[in-house]
Amino acid sequence: MSWYLRRYVRLGPIRFNLSKSGIGTSVGVKGFRVGVRPNGKSYVHAGRYGLYYRQELGGGESNKSPAAPEIEQSLTPHPDTIHYDSASSLELTSRSKKELLSRLNVSYTALRLDYLFGAIFLILVLISLSTSTALGAVSAFLGMVATVGMAIWESKRRTITITYEFEDGATSVFTQVISAFNALASSHNVWSLIASRSLYNFHESKLNAGADRLVNRSSVQVGEGSPPWVSTNIDVPALKTKNMALYLMPDGILVYDNKGVGFLEYNDVSVSDSITRFIEERPPVDATIVGRTWKYPNKKGGPDKRFKNNVEIAVCLYGELKITSKSGLFVYLMTSRQDSPSKFAQGFSNILKMIEASEASKQQQIGNPNRVLQGPGQDMKRNDVAHGDRPKRKISARAILADINDGIDSVELMQKYKLSSSELAIVYKKLDQAGMRKKS
Repeated sequence: MSWYLRRYVRLGPIRFNLSKSGIGTSVGVKGFRVGVRPNGKSYVHAGRYGLYYRQELGGGESNKSPAAPEIEQSLTPHPDTIHYDSASSLELTSRSKKELLSRLNVSYTALRLDYLFGAIFLILVLISLSTSTALGAVSAFLGMVATVGMAIWESKRRTITITYEFEDGATSVFTQVISAFNALASSHNVWSLIASRSLYNFHESKLNAGADRLVNRSSVQVGEGSPPWVSTNIDVPALKTKNMALYLMPDGILVYDNKGVGFLEYNDVSVSDSITRFIEERPPVDATIVGRTWKYPNKKGGPDKRFKNNVEIAVCLYGELKITSKSGLFVYLMTSRQDSPSKFAQGFSNILKMIEASEASKQQQIGNPNRVLQGPGQDMKRNDVAHGDRPKRKISARAILADINDGIDSVELMQKYKLSSSELAIVYKKLDQAGMRKKS
């Protein structure tokens, strides 16, 4: 049984009620009073002889908390859980890369003969050791040599060489790919969202630091490296999630998972970005902290004093990035830097613009009846003859270089100087040969 002490001071018809929350006031007669609590909320209290009526009149501070953020939590099976699943690599195909994908899938999924040799010789070594130590040692040496030799042969048999020779503005496109990737890689932490579930009642929210959504996520490796069993002459940007790896090639995205290898061209991919608030016990160094909450908050947002280990937790502003395609690719990323996804999305938008401009330029050249040939099957450069007999145009390389150093991207340069993607690629090449252009 709980006991409490009522304390008040009366001044005429007005009564001042004293409590831990502060001083409240009430006025009225016996059996009917109108009062105001310390938090400013008013109420009516009436009744006598065991029958009472009490009505809150509102006003004062609201118990409603601000829009609650998300928090990481291992999700138990629940009907409301949303899983962020992607189509398998075998569903992500491109007609233009059909032959290459066939070879890559054979290399990636075929049985590893070096593993098979190693397993067989391990069994032979164990049998030999049970008979003779010397025989076991000889078997182990022969098995190791045979397995290493088989591994070298297997690597040569499986490895596919892809060599890129950049022409017709492809250098500029890949430069934008790297620029977009670097924006994502600038985040100290990148996660892949696996599943989430909304919280609909205060009790669940309180036990999860006041969050309105639980999130299951895993770390993403962001770096450079060649795809499995592929040898290439470039450094390939790569994103490796728990179940999938994406390699950003100059002409599209190679997708690897446990089923095999798929490929998507850039103009088949969509990107969207957003910002979210996330409750983080140990915020990354580059996270933007926008507030604080308690591990177990009460209805007013303060600490619930019934919990001893009730500590403050940071509320961070994170970026979110969705990479999707009509064929079913779905990659949902979260970054510790809030602006990384927006920069990636902007860079990806520039990639699509440049691809569209390059394709339009090719169509224009194919449909031009006045094009001049130089040698068997080679078009003359646009600076010499283009669109009939248009004279040469003088373009200041120093002006372009100054704009590049000022951060103007390729799309803006093409528009400002009225250059095609192939012409801009030639300018880039000449500046690189002269050692004038800064490499990021």
